[in-house]
Amino acid sequence: MKISKLFLLSTALVFIGQAHGAALEDLKAFVVDEKTPIIFSEKNNLLVLEGANHEDGLKDIQTQSSDFKAASEISTIKPYKPYWLAQKLVSHLKQDRILRLDARYSSAYWMESQHYVLFKDGRVEKLKPQGRASFSVLAELNPFTESVKLSNSQYSIFTLPKDEEVLILSRLESASSFQAKSFSIGIYDNGQYLELRRYGLYIEGLLLGSLIALLIFGWFSVYQYRDKTSFAYGCWLVFGLMSVFSLPVHDGHRLFEFVIKLEDQKWGIDSAAIFIANFFAYGQTIVYVIFARNFLEIKKYFPRFYTFTNIWIVWEFIHFYFLAFVDHGFTPTVFFASLGILIVAVLLSIYYCAFIRLRQGLMVAKFFMVAMIPYLCFRTVFILGVIGVPSPFSFLPKSGFGLFFQNSFTNQAFGLCCEAMIMALAVISRTRWIQRELTQSVETQKTLVEGQNKVLEETVAERTKELAEQHQELDQAHQLVVGSVNYASRLQRGQLPRQERIKDRFASFASIWEPRDTIGGDLFWLSSSQQSGSYVLAVADCTGHGVPGAMLSLLVSNSLERIYANDTAEDPATALMSLDHYVRTGLNQDRADSESDDGCDAAVLRIDRDKYTIDFAGAKLGLFQVSAQGEVTRHQGARCSLGYQDAIEDKDKPVVQTIRYQAGDTFAIVTDGLTDQIGGTGVVKVSYGYKRIETILKTNFSQNAQTIADAVRADYAAWQRTEIRRDDMTAVFFKL
Repeated sequence: MKISKLFLLSTALVFIGQAHGAALEDLKAFVVDEKTPIIFSEKNNLLVLEGANHEDGLKDIQTQSSDFKAASEISTIKPYKPYWLAQKLVSHLKQDRILRLDARYSSAYWMESQHYVLFKDGRVEKLKPQGRASFSVLAELNPFTESVKLSNSQYSIFTLPKDEEVLILSRLESASSFQAKSFSIGIYDNGQYLELRRYGLYIEGLLLGSLIALLIFGWFSVYQYRDKTSFAYGCWLVFGLMSVFSLPVHDGHRLFEFVIKLEDQKWGIDSAAIFIANFFAYGQTIVYVIFARNFLEIKKYFPRFYTFTNIWIVWEFIHFYFLAFVDHGFTPTVFFASLGILIVAVLLSIYYCAFIRLRQGLMVAKFFMVAMIPYLCFRTVFILGVIGVPSPFSFLPKSGFGLFFQNSFTNQAFGLCCEAMIMALAVISRTRWIQRELTQSVETQKTLVEGQNKVLEETVAERTKELAEQHQELDQAHQLVVGSVNYASRLQRGQLPRQERIKDRFASFASIWEPRDTIGGDLFWLSSSQQSGSYVLAVADCTGHGVPGAMLSLLVSNSLERIYANDTAEDPATALMSLDHYVRTGLNQDRADSESDDGCDAAVLRIDRDKYTIDFAGAKLGLFQVSAQGEVTRHQGARCSLGYQDAIEDKDKPVVQTIRYQAGDTFAIVTDGLTDQIGGTGVVKVSYGYKRIETILKTNFSQNAQTIADAVRADYAAWQRTEIRRDDMTAVFFKL
């Protein structure tokens, strides 16, 4: 199969020579002798076929060879368009020489290239295809156990026989973003090139080693100080290291030569290697600006420029997206002009901010300014080179250290390393400066605190004396108030029915009377035991609690004594309306200029033991009745309150309800301080309510009144738990 291919290619070469010999004879051969430099390629020695198809191979050139023209006649190289390049070499050497072809040399930088060498004897040698990320097979070989052959090279190499002329045909294709600017192809003496490559590897190894050492230092600082500036510096070193490691320098991508094999892989519109290199290149620029913003505190001192850098970062992401994924068709000059101008503008602005911060007293800003100089210079040179401005490094000699800097990516890596090393001093100086400032601040604060402590001690002593005197006065006033309230509590408890009025009137009687404060507005009242016949029991819940409620309860109690002073003939409904009148007039709430609007809820029961009846009337207070069989009935009061400024309408006035009972029936009256209390064990707190009282009454209907009262008190306490008491609480239980 190989022999057949060689035969076809040889036949094609002969055909080309016969049919279009004149075109190729016009091609001037480049002489290779002992004085030939390591790199050589002349524009005048090149013929180019423009407009070839992607499918065209060497065999197809026989029909298009007449279309070859001088390279100088082609002004613009179109991206993603294949070109065929022809050049001749004639050897005047006394021995064979191994040469290497490099289409990525200098400004040429072709995305893809395929070379064919045609010898006089008809042989055609197809060289190893050259992409943008050639993996070195030597990286996978053990030289102690495996033989290293010339074919193992990742480069396009061939042997030029002594005293022989060869024709080199190269198929080239350019990208859009990093568009080739000339048809020159670098031709290397492979032996000298390997020496040069070793020299370059030493230098690049030194740069990478320095970055790795700085990276360890940077992340140790992050671990030690845990501040944003150290973290940003550490992240920038990571991106810087990976950028230097992946940049396409003068003889390859180190990352993809020795570590990662990405040949023939595409991410986006370009090779995976170029995608990764561009990612870290853009990333290190963005992270460097973020680091500079933290170092110089730009957000605090230059807020408008800080906002501008945020917009610029978004622009960098957009530009990278178009570079990696969009076949935009712009020339490199147009595409990178905005990027370059903005980057230089941002870097110069940061330099100006550093100068201002230095004048403001941030002494470590001078280290930052010194460190920025190489980074700014090399970065500017790189951007200008991309958009077509000749680099000053292009005038260096094409040998030794000068050759090393011929590649713009190489001098960019050198500038980044210089920046990282000097910036490490800036970070250290900044840390020491911050520590020194903190120490001085602590000392100043310490002196200030000591002085303030002396003044404070004197002030505290004086104020303590004053407070002690005031505390004594307040304590005396407090004791007076507490004593008065306790005395008022005794008076209020004294007005509650005593045992003489309860005795012989009930089979059993019990009450719960618990003011929210020491005194309160709830009361229960029983008519005098000196009167014969029926007797009256009343329960009232006055507005408020504490002292105001207690004062109002005294008025209500006196009003009830006044209503039933001589006899108990007045029915409960009439008694409630009389109580409404006495409270309203007693508080002058029947006048338009009244300053108060208070009253009470009440229930009045007139009990006739001879007839086994109870006449009941209520104003918002009801009556529970539990029969001897355990059936619970709740008698509702009228929906009105007593004593307030607004008079009660006729439809809302209390009415008398005559209730018949049997021996053993149980009755209960409770105020809303019991039913409205918030509590329970659930997440949502709810009020105690009437249902729980009905349940306790039904469960304990056969027990005496005191047992029922104890059951209600225990259940109420379990319900309330840690909730604050909301109101005064009164409950009366009795059996007849």
